[in-house]
Amino acid sequence: MMSTSTASEVGGYRVVAAEVAARLYAVLPAPEYLAALRMSVPLRVYITPFADRGVLEPAQWDCDTAKKAVDVVNTIWSKAKIAFVIGDSVMERPLDMAKSRRSSDEVLLGVLASRHDPDNAVHIYLVNSIPNLNAGGGSFPNGAPEPTSFVQWYGNDHANGRAWAHELGHLMELDHVEIDYSNEKQAAQRVKNLMVPGLSAGSDLTSHQVGTAKGSKLVKRFGG
Repeated sequence: MMSTSTASEVGGYRVVAAEVAARLYAVLPAPEYLAALRMSVPLRVYITPFADRGVLEPAQWDCDTAKKAVDVVNTIWSKAKIAFVIGDSVMERPLDMAKSRRSSDEVLLGVLASRHDPDNAVHIYLVNSIPNLNAGGGSFPNGAPEPTSFVQWYGNDHANGRAWAHELGHLMELDHVEIDYSNEKQAAQRVKNLMVPGLSAGSDLTSHQVGTAKGSKLVKRFGG
């Protein structure tokens, strides 16, 4: 378990900001540190294995794979000069949930979010792979009613990080980028975008998407 000190109720945001700044200072050269410090967003990560009728399924995520995935997340979102920093990474108690219910991203997100009250960090739930879920995870659009997402396991750092970066995009007010594959020119322009839905591998961001993310309520609240 990796953890930082808990933020006080009074001035909690300032405590978290100081912890994030210290972490960034330790790993980034001065120019990158100053840029990231302006928009750094704290994450609280809950590694949540599944169980089914009391039978535990081995967790696929751990604190190390979470950190490696966040490195991919930050490479993608460096285009917007937004950095995400894990303040806490916690191995959660298993979520006993029938496999048939896990394929609804809305249901699963609601159940996961109910486990912890909103606080001074973005909540990310890392869950095992879900065979019948045709998405990398789920998020509350625009971070409402709370900035919470879940991300399913994909088996390698890049795929895990790309799915995580996509879900954070939804929290930062980005919509899906839809593709009309009958329009070859449009498809070629959009297919590599981060916000293409489904099991996509793209990580590109347009200047408009960067501007939307930087001006989002989530970034203004945590890192603006």
